[in-house]
Amino acid sequence: MHWRIGLCLLWLSSVGWAEDTVDVQYSYWRSASPASLAQVKNLPVDNWQRVAKLGSYGFDDAEYWIKLDIHNQGPQALKRVFRFVYPVLDEVDIYHFIDNALNQEWHLGDTVPGISRAVHEKNPAFKLTLLSSGHTEVYIRVASINAMVLTMEVLDDSQHDARVQLSILISGLVYGILLVMALYNLSLAVSIWDRAYFYYVAYVLCFIALVLALSGDGYYFLWRQSPTFNSAATPLFAGLLMIPSLLFPLYFLDINRYAPRVARLIKWGVVIGALYLICIPFMGLATALKIINVYSALVSVMLLIMGVYLSIKKVPFAVIYTLAWCSLLAGLLLLTLSSLGFIESSPFTRNANLLGGVIECVVLSLALAQRFRKERSVKIELIQHVLTAKSEAAKNLKMFEELFELAPVGIFRFKLNGELVAVNPALTKLLGFRDATGLLKQGNSIRGYFDNGLSMAREVLRKGAVIDRESTLTTSKGEERTCSISMRVQTQHQDHYVEGYVTDISERKHAQKIHELMERERMAVLEQLITGIAHEINTPLGNNITSLSHGLELLKAVETQMQDGQLTKKSFDGFIEDSYALTEIMSKNLQKITSLVERFKLVSVKNMDIELADIDIKQHLKNIIEGNFFVEESVQIILEVNGSGPIRSYPVAWHIILDQLLENSMLHGFRQGQADRKIMITLQQQGDNHWQFYYEDNGRGLADNIAKNVFDPFVTSVRGNDENAGLGMYRIYNVVRQVLKGKIKVLDGPGFKIQIRFHLPQHN
Repeated sequence: MHWRIGLCLLWLSSVGWAEDTVDVQYSYWRSASPASLAQVKNLPVDNWQRVAKLGSYGFDDAEYWIKLDIHNQGPQALKRVFRFVYPVLDEVDIYHFIDNALNQEWHLGDTVPGISRAVHEKNPAFKLTLLSSGHTEVYIRVASINAMVLTMEVLDDSQHDARVQLSILISGLVYGILLVMALYNLSLAVSIWDRAYFYYVAYVLCFIALVLALSGDGYYFLWRQSPTFNSAATPLFAGLLMIPSLLFPLYFLDINRYAPRVARLIKWGVVIGALYLICIPFMGLATALKIINVYSALVSVMLLIMGVYLSIKKVPFAVIYTLAWCSLLAGLLLLTLSSLGFIESSPFTRNANLLGGVIECVVLSLALAQRFRKERSVKIELIQHVLTAKSEAAKNLKMFEELFELAPVGIFRFKLNGELVAVNPALTKLLGFRDATGLLKQGNSIRGYFDNGLSMAREVLRKGAVIDRESTLTTSKGEERTCSISMRVQTQHQDHYVEGYVTDISERKHAQKIHELMERERMAVLEQLITGIAHEINTPLGNNITSLSHGLELLKAVETQMQDGQLTKKSFDGFIEDSYALTEIMSKNLQKITSLVERFKLVSVKNMDIELADIDIKQHLKNIIEGNFFVEESVQIILEVNGSGPIRSYPVAWHIILDQLLENSMLHGFRQGQADRKIMITLQQQGDNHWQFYYEDNGRGLADNIAKNVFDPFVTSVRGNDENAGLGMYRIYNVVRQVLKGKIKVLDGPGFKIQIRFHLPQHN
């Protein structure tokens, strides 16, 4: 189904454009050595190769010069966007001439900081205003270590916006599916601790990183100001991808067991990949790219042959793995052939690797789920078999006594009424008794020694067994021990018993708790911040997932109508309208996430433009109050400053503190409909350099649970507001402590009142 969705999206991107009055004639010249603009303009006409449209020219170290002769045959001026379809061109220099005079120039490509882009999108693009019945010339220089894909599109503003929105929709769909797969399998990996799941998650994440690099999304959205890193991103992420690509089948297919020689070959492949990653800084990017292309091709062929070989040997899940790998290889093959110019470049070929990768990841995730269910079933059967074997061995008295007496784990047997009838020395010692005789004479129920003993007894009677259940055991001396318990119902001579095994895991749990405590203490602040960020981002991210799900349903409906021949213009227009709406929703949610991240950056003093200056503090505070957007005229604000002359302080810091306090009071502090709203601001000089700042409003004040943690990140009394992230007071706290070198606290009393104590910095 996913390939149908992809084809539908690509079809939508190519239909619906009206005929254009702009005629563009394309010519190109391949230069083996660097050439200047003046040399290019003076080239003889015969040196230029005229083509109907530009295409792909493979991997080429030479420069390509493109000449565009543009004619506006219409009666009015037009604006057109000229857009390369390949986002990872390194250097794209554009020179626009009118009447043989240079009018504009742009320098684009993924070696240029993203902020300098002529048109705000991930692909190299520029916009021209074409005069009515006019002619203009454009010369373009292209140099790149990547494939020389020179295909261009000429679009009006609406067409360009639609292409960009469609690109965002496709990217969101791809990344959403891949992230869901990664997160789902990460949860399984953590719960069952299986290496195959961890390497699958690593593979998906590395694939996402490579897609970000190849698609231009990473450079445009993430590392826009790092062209150097962007140039190295493709060979780096491709190299990283190879390692989990090799390790995942090693553990997923248990190749060490079924094909040891193949396993050794895979391990050598991992070593080579690691050496390649280590050597990247010492080789040119062009060399690194060529090496990784050859290495990835060899690895791909090796894994394909390995999959076929293991499938013939009937290794479990080998066929599914091979088919999944073939889907990715097919997509990569189409992309490679298109990049090398063997087949025509199209939206489908340019996105074939994404489509193949998504199919592969989904199929492998389903295979992992099936493998997990199969292994769990086998494990349960094995456990049941072990319990049965132990029960049969118990019929032999001598063997049972040896096992019972010498077992390092606790063993017990009790009747269905709870009466304990047998207990071995290990459990006797664990329960705090000297011998089993005294324990059995008491007629104790074993259930009473465990915190969840009754519930486990009921469960074992209902299900027949309880396996590896953690419980807290209280000894006869009142000591608590953490244990793992397994129980099952056993029938002997028509009597029913419950037999169980107890393993003391207290030391292990204690060591784990100590480790966790130390880690929590070391990472307390970081964990709090990460939790807060995740909580704040969860809603817009969930909205995007919902929107993507709805988009899939719309696509399925259109697909069905197309197949049945029932697709009408009205329904198609409705689909386009809904798609635009979903795109807008997803775009707004992405903007919300970006806004949250940007606001989080604001709490760092390192991101603030903090400078010392001599200021009239009273006038400065007055200007801040008068310029605050949230202050209403009906609010009475009293400002009192007790001090003499200008002071040396940080103007930006006072802007941050007072603006945030005023915003909090106006938006959250006053009760709804409160008539008498008052704010009192006092700044007092206590000594030569010692000052106190008081801020008070007569609003509702803070709840006790909020007041004691008000300066912690993400603490807020207002939820459901996208603009409220609970970082305002945390930001004030950082400014007071790190910039003013002062102290801040909330004072008791009605309303909201804080006190800031600080010292003025000394003159140098």
